[in-house]
Amino acid sequence: MDERTETLGPRPGAGNGEPIITFRGVKKAFGPKVVYEDCTLDIYRGETITIIGGSGTGKSVLLKMLIKLLSTDAGSIKAFGTEVTTLDERGILPLRKRIGMLFQGAALFDSLTVAQNIKYGLREHHWGTEAQMDARVAEVLEMVGLPNTQQLKPAQLSGGMRKRAGLARAIAIQPEVILYDEPTTGLDPINVRRINGLILNLQARLGVTSIVVTHDMDSAFTVSDRFAMLHERRIAFVGTKEETLACDDRYIREFIAGGRGTLDEDVE
Repeated sequence: MDERTETLGPRPGAGNGEPIITFRGVKKAFGPKVVYEDCTLDIYRGETITIIGGSGTGKSVLLKMLIKLLSTDAGSIKAFGTEVTTLDERGILPLRKRIGMLFQGAALFDSLTVAQNIKYGLREHHWGTEAQMDARVAEVLEMVGLPNTQQLKPAQLSGGMRKRAGLARAIAIQPEVILYDEPTTGLDPINVRRINGLILNLQARLGVTSIVVTHDMDSAFTVSDRFAMLHERRIAFVGTKEETLACDDRYIREFIAGGRGTLDEDVE
């Protein structure tokens, strides 16, 4: 694979605008384990871009650095023109209002009801009165197909329902960007299709930009405009669905084939 990031073809959803999120020369390590040596990537308004790569390559780390749940060791991350890496905990709050995240395990508070979980983020961002928050909770639960579940606790929800409740919390603050960390992991095929449909519907209905991290290549090809491949501690390839499928790099072809259940017998 070429050592340089390969950006190919048109930018779906991007129009003629500048990127709204940029990673430039980002470095990150956890002790002796180097995750990124030179991570560079552009993300454009209105697109759905999926980050793919092997386990342990730092896909989720990328999302968490963007909203500063993790810090960088070096390099630049900009969102809406603001340098993220230099922000303190107070300074990052306005950006977190513009960027919602669905965590891999939904990250709901077990002791709170569905409504209270969603209101947690609304209160953090000073959404409005109690009545306004109640109305917003009902609205977003309807959007994700969970009407009248406000008083349920997470333990009373199925895995797919918990994912959708987590998504309702993420979109409640009306973000411009939604981060999806393994949104279909552990779900049955019916709920996988439901989550894929929600990603597509929210992008169309709300006009959001979506950044997806997943191992599920069938889902990735369903929802994505572009792909970014993590390999050897950097973004090694960026391309549209068509360009990704046509790529002649063996590692990318094997990864995609394996993820879609069509791996050749000679591939380990």
